[in-house]
Amino acid sequence: MSSITASGVAGAAVTEAAGERAWWSGPFMKGLLVVQIVVGFEFFWSVIAKLVRGGFVSGLGADLTERVKAAPGWYSSFAHSVVIPHASTFAYFIVAGEIFIGVVLIVAAIVWLARWGSLSHGARMTLVTLVGLAALGALFMNLNFHIANGATNPWQIGESAFDEAVDINMLLTLIDATIVVVMASVLVSLRRSRAER
Repeated sequence: MSSITASGVAGAAVTEAAGERAWWSGPFMKGLLVVQIVVGFEFFWSVIAKLVRGGFVSGLGADLTERVKAAPGWYSSFAHSVVIPHASTFAYFIVAGEIFIGVVLIVAAIVWLARWGSLSHGARMTLVTLVGLAALGALFMNLNFHIANGATNPWQIGESAFDEAVDINMLLTLIDATIVVVMASVLVSLRRSRAER
């Protein structure tokens, strides 16, 4: 009887492992991880540009003062009352956030693609949680950049024939949202599989 139970548990583990491979190692996930690397690279390269060119911390207030003229009134008011008076502090938060987002999205995707099968349950949970937090931070930052630039919503036609239909920050916001939803789904699935054992 114990050999039947042991073989049943082993069979369930194999089925569960096969399910994990199909869901977390399938073509959709691999494609999303490649996109995640691209998003992470964009954030990381943005930090490199800020550090190489210099002047980001000292110039953020002046840049925002000019930039938010096209933003909606509520956002412009928020920027002038909260962000611009403390621009250097916000600049450090932006740089730190972009470093965190860039490094986590790139490294986590590479680890996922190369080593997911050999990671412990705890390591998988940590990896998925970090990616979810980084994508949530990216979503928040890209949405703020989009609004601060006064960009139109994706369903509005630009003012001129030379305007973009969707700006890069809106596109990245949609990608970030997709990553957040997928990571939340993976996290729930990991917790469920752990509870079922």
